[in-house]
Amino acid sequence: MSKLKRGLAAMLAGLAVTGLAACGSAKVALEDYPTTVVATFGDTNIYLDEANFQARTSQYTNEVYYNSYYGGEMAATMWTADTGTGETLEEYTKENVMRAIHQTYVLKAKAEELGLTLDEDEQALVDATVESTMEGIADVMPDVVNLSEERAREIVTNNALAIKAYEYAIKDVDTSVTDEEAAQRSIRYILVRDGDDAAEAETLAQEVRDRVAGGENTEEAMQAIAEEDSDRYLYVANTFGKGDFENTLGDLGMSLATGETGMAYEDGYGWYVVYCVTDFDEEATEEEKPNIVSERRTEAFQAVYADWEAEAPEFKVNEKIWAVVTFDEPIYETEASTESGEETTASGEETTAGESQEGTAAEETTSAGETTAAEETTAAQ
Repeated sequence: MSKLKRGLAAMLAGLAVTGLAACGSAKVALEDYPTTVVATFGDTNIYLDEANFQARTSQYTNEVYYNSYYGGEMAATMWTADTGTGETLEEYTKENVMRAIHQTYVLKAKAEELGLTLDEDEQALVDATVESTMEGIADVMPDVVNLSEERAREIVTNNALAIKAYEYAIKDVDTSVTDEEAAQRSIRYILVRDGDDAAEAETLAQEVRDRVAGGENTEEAMQAIAEEDSDRYLYVANTFGKGDFENTLGDLGMSLATGETGMAYEDGYGWYVVYCVTDFDEEATEEEKPNIVSERRTEAFQAVYADWEAEAPEFKVNEKIWAVVTFDEPIYETEASTESGEETTASGEETTAGESQEGTAAEETTSAGETTAAEETTAAQ
């Protein structure tokens, strides 16, 4: 399967996850979502049923995650919590949904301009996804989702075309990476934490270094030394490359050759005693190469997309209509709100956070002006 088809399959699988929506407000009844314009892209109307579908999928995914990893108490207040930027998580999520929809329409328009179309296999994936999406809606939220099969097909097809445009944007990216570019080294270090006596901390660190340099320079021996005083010593294994850690520890680690030991002080932390296991970790280097290619694709796409967006029709959001969609009522039900006592979706099907995370977004996504992984992309979520 080509990279494009893998990307399309991942994106379509994301859209195939249960299409979720919450109840409409008194201002816009659910039955009016398909005819209520929430945004425009030039002369193209974008309707509330599409934006609501995207928003509720994100809502559900986050609620599964928070309930699974943080528990019901945090999940109960998650949407009103400040993200650290002055926005609530609800506001942040809804902004991302609109940003993703905007990107989809920009890319879809560019795909049409370039004459890009879906081949037979890609169309088959669209068909399968539409079917599974409609089944998911019927099973999970039949009373609060108003998304016709025709609209679902339009949404899925738009995202598939967006991927085609993305692939076009990155088609000239160099995918060859040399060992030198990807070189990774493996170090082990013991942090001798600062105490009340700075001189004592330095003396302890020097003793540790002497022991390591004097022959106790195996990973097992370093761990054993650290365990002698776990309150004062911290043992860490790390693999990194040039530019990954631009600090005292990173500089020291990059300066050591295989088998060498060094020591450096980081204000606020303490003394680092560093042992270089290898200055070229072959396995880690090979694993790093795809990451470098992904970064190149992200950079290339962002540059091209910025031009495409600037040339595209204006995107406007009707904030009053968009405000109809809120996350006041949870979609995901936990054992506290179900008679069975099992953690379930609203349809009663057991769900895990991992399953939800895999099924709500494209395999890899990028947005203009943001740096994210972008090997296979869509604006879907």
